[in-house]
Amino acid sequence: MASVEISRLLLLSLLSTTYGLPYFDEDWSPRQIREYFIQRAAEQARPRLDVGFNLDGQGVGQVSGVDVDSNGDLYVFHRADRPWTAETYVMFTNVLSEDAKVPISSDVIYKVDPKTGKLTHSFGKDFFNVPHGLKIDQHDNIWVTDVGRHQVFRFPKGATRPDLELGEKFVPGSDEKHFCKPTDVAVASNGDFFVSDGYCNNRILKFSSSGQIIALWGDREGSYTLTPSSLNIPHSITLIEELDLVCVADRENSRALCYNAGLNNKTSIGTFNRTLIPQGDMGKVYAIYYDKADKEMVAAGLLSEYPLRSGDGSDIYPARAFTYNLEGKQLISWAFITPDVARNGPSLIHDLCASRDGRDFYLADLDQKTVYKYTKNWSTAVTQQQ
Repeated sequence: MASVEISRLLLLSLLSTTYGLPYFDEDWSPRQIREYFIQRAAEQARPRLDVGFNLDGQGVGQVSGVDVDSNGDLYVFHRADRPWTAETYVMFTNVLSEDAKVPISSDVIYKVDPKTGKLTHSFGKDFFNVPHGLKIDQHDNIWVTDVGRHQVFRFPKGATRPDLELGEKFVPGSDEKHFCKPTDVAVASNGDFFVSDGYCNNRILKFSSSGQIIALWGDREGSYTLTPSSLNIPHSITLIEELDLVCVADRENSRALCYNAGLNNKTSIGTFNRTLIPQGDMGKVYAIYYDKADKEMVAAGLLSEYPLRSGDGSDIYPARAFTYNLEGKQLISWAFITPDVARNGPSLIHDLCASRDGRDFYLADLDQKTVYKYTKNWSTAVTQQQ
């Protein structure tokens, strides 16, 4: 027993000097010591803003999608000088206005240096109308969605024209050959891919690598009695292949859900598996991205677009990004709307991604028309031992 007590006191001393323990309290239990250590470890693991990265002065509009390729380069999908406004669609319809049917005359897919944000290559002018989602697969094919054209495209590595085109240009629909404002794509290593469709249909579709439909699920019929199949703007989609799961950011229901992807077990495609982000845990869930390196899910949530004021008059700086383990436990919140961020106006993270090594994160700010880079010093793995 004496050796246990000595060990406990030594641990308290170590924590006091290494982690800044606020005071030396001999009455702290082992559980209190452990909880304090976990809390401090989480704070140390919280990603920090990289002030050396910026996209300023490069003609970036509303940033709707981001992802990295196998070389670590960052791709940015943006709307140039064509923001999505109340005039983008014919009133009370999902059909583009005549003005919006004119394609954006500037390049909207940027390849940028992941360290500095400097533009190195671009393409996409005179093709897109309302850019939305962007993903890069293991072969560096670029997949994008256009919610104005109601289409999904695949651009082969190095190409500036798509080799796969799904949906009918400018024609919204709910059958197996049409989309209605599709939001995002997730691509499996075997070539199968999933589309979140989207603002109108509230469904998920699975396709073969050649673009043949395999399965679909989801609806809004249960919106007032929330069920695992009731979706309200599935806004982002990602795969956890080792668990055979496809996970969806159910934006307006403020949650994220995971379903069987059918990559291994093809008999249960679309079957609900788990709640990844509980409803209301982080506000509206705009984006989710699986960080394979650390086996964690990073998510973009909307609590507020501005700093808040508490009842006692103190300022509250809402987080814009969150990290979860795969059991649905929130590990850390980060990317807060600080006064420096708020100085540039409202902030809404529309999409986010992680570098292949899990060290860097890129957050697409729709409102501020930029991408923020955050870097973490070490893994949040220690915070999961609770």
